[in-house]
Amino acid sequence: MYKFILTFFISLTVQLSYGQTELKNEFDKAKEFLKSEDYTKAVTSFSNVLAKATDDKLKKYCFIYRAFSYNGLNDFKNAITDLDKAIELDPNDLASYTDRGKTKAYANDLDGAKKDFLFILTKDSTGGQAEAAFYYLGKIAYSEGQFGQSIKYYDKLLELAPKDSEAYFNRAVAKGMIMDVAGSIKDYDKAIELNPNYMEAYANRGVAKINLLTSKGNLQPAKEQTRDACAGLKKAKQLGDNTVDDMIFIHCEKK
Repeated sequence: MYKFILTFFISLTVQLSYGQTELKNEFDKAKEFLKSEDYTKAVTSFSNVLAKATDDKLKKYCFIYRAFSYNGLNDFKNAITDLDKAIELDPNDLASYTDRGKTKAYANDLDGAKKDFLFILTKDSTGGQAEAAFYYLGKIAYSEGQFGQSIKYYDKLLELAPKDSEAYFNRAVAKGMIMDVAGSIKDYDKAIELNPNYMEAYANRGVAKINLLTSKGNLQPAKEQTRDACAGLKKAKQLGDNTVDDMIFIHCEKK
């Protein structure tokens, strides 16, 4: 979730003014490498700053940003090591646990990732880091086939962030996996209401509506029955989704 990276970039301008100001130019240059996705140079530059840094806040953010750089290189082992060090320097910064949990998930250490996200919820059950924890716990549960648990995490997230269109979309997908097609369609409706250009939501909702018709044994619904579903499928196509072509051909064009 890039909003956490952005928060760090904004806050550091202030925090460094109280730290080792003589390293500000080097640090800013390293940040630019990271922002421009030149991850190898970013790792080298943050390492050079760390070799000279004595201020704990400066070291903490160097470890965090170098971890982001390692992530960009798919070097998750070193990224996790750097985030461990950042947390040692500031164990109360829950955003670092979020970043470490995400990195562990990238490294397929799902148990480690869950541990970090569940720890966050012991410290923050209503704030921004709690939202991130519920979001990623929902994704992990889904990836493990625990669709009911995934839905529960998204329920919690939506209590905190009722305008999060992606959370509605993800919950809709999970509901579809437990054959709650009607509930799934309702969540896709909400996702589209919040994000009228949500291409994937239009596509999935159209497919779900077709599935709701065919699940009752009507393998070739009449055109008037599929009109609503087809409108959504065609909207997804208009927005750039070519994966719906077959569904449009079978259920919308051939009648």
